[in-house]
Amino acid sequence: MDLARFFAFLVRRVCGPGVPLIISCLILFGFLLPAHSRELPAVRAAVLVSRNIMPYLEAVEGFKAALLKRSDGEVDVFGIEKLGVEERADLSQSLAAGEFDLLVGVGPEAGLLVWKGAWKKGLTRLYLMVLNPDKVFGPGEKACGIPLNIPAQLQVEMIRRGLPSIRRPGLLFDPQLNSDFFSKTSAAGALSGLTIVPLKISSKKDIPSVLKRQWEEIDSLWLIPDRTVISESIVRFVVKEALIKGIPVIGYNRFFYETGVALAFVLDYGELGMQCAEEALKVLAGETCRNISPLFHVWVNPLVARKLGLKLPEKYTLPIELGP
Repeated sequence: MDLARFFAFLVRRVCGPGVPLIISCLILFGFLLPAHSRELPAVRAAVLVSRNIMPYLEAVEGFKAALLKRSDGEVDVFGIEKLGVEERADLSQSLAAGEFDLLVGVGPEAGLLVWKGAWKKGLTRLYLMVLNPDKVFGPGEKACGIPLNIPAQLQVEMIRRGLPSIRRPGLLFDPQLNSDFFSKTSAAGALSGLTIVPLKISSKKDIPSVLKRQWEEIDSLWLIPDRTVISESIVRFVVKEALIKGIPVIGYNRFFYETGVALAFVLDYGELGMQCAEEALKVLAGETCRNISPLFHVWVNPLVARKLGLKLPEKYTLPIELGP
């Protein structure tokens, strides 16, 4: 889903129907501005990348394409994966001495370097593709950018709309890592008619016994980014066991979808890079830097739904759609 389609989805949600109201709301939220206010001089950006992995590289390419389309300038990319402590300090000094207008950290390590470094006053800084930024930067740090976290309330709403027949999703998680997320989803579920059943584990070896004990309490299984729970082998095992039980699984990326979940939250990393560029340009134009939710897709798997006998709506509205 491109930015225009996502903004249209937001407008329908926030503004309601009616052309005059939509236009007013778009102007209010900054999506429609006079052309001259969106023109920027040449922007020189430095992008720090945590690791040389495809998701980060796709995000960088999306960022570069969107930034250079809207503004003349240049984007310098620096990989930090192989740099030691002293080398990272030298890079920070070099960047601080450079004439950069914008600094972006992709991934948690690069994000930390961007936010903990000593930079010139007024330098625009953003992070991108950081999971749980409060835990990475610290709860009191006013870092801004685009996390990998989709707000809990929004996820609950997407599950309710994407799989309207489910009522008791079981959330598999380690309480030491994701108790806050469970609390938020539980509260949001109560408002949406869903009961989020806690499936608590403290190690991977607990998963089979917890599932065996609680299969009868749930009508779906929700897997989230929890390092105690998740690995490719565990995902395949859990999805297989759930399908045998006739229970749909909810996951959070393309791998989950391809493994056989009924619904998956999917992030397009190139889109996230484009989203970051749009946000950076707004900040450079004088807007306040902020944390914003990542663009995302919700893929419903029609093959799995039919196999499990799930009743699906005749039509979905974005960002929910039938997956490929």
